[in-house]
Amino acid sequence: MNPYLDPHHNPRMQIQVKLETWDKYDCLIDTGFSGGIALPDLSSRKLKQKPIAFQEYELADGSHKVFELYKLRAKFNLLEKIVTAFFTNSREGLVGIEFLTGFYLHLNLRSFSVKLE
Repeated sequence: MNPYLDPHHNPRMQIQVKLETWDKYDCLIDTGFSGGIALPDLSSRKLKQKPIAFQEYELADGSHKVFELYKLRAKFNLLEKIVTAFFTNSREGLVGIEFLTGFYLHLNLRSFSVKLE
């Protein structure tokens, strides 16, 4: 599925992430997030690996939090990448700059369209 804008004009995309199986996630495209992907905490129950590191991130509200980091396989269309991931108490996923690196992201808020190639 191609990226799209939600009713509030936020860019979103669907990715697949390999936990036990390939699971689909609808994620907000967040260019202010330097990491790979952030997934809802409930998804972490399917993960059988140990964290590879710990990283502190500044959250949107200005607070800081340390997260356990994992290396996970993620796919968009036919492209598969290994990216850094963590789990958060949010109900939605985020796709950040680490995941987006190598893609062409075109966000047009004049015609309300988004492309990722």
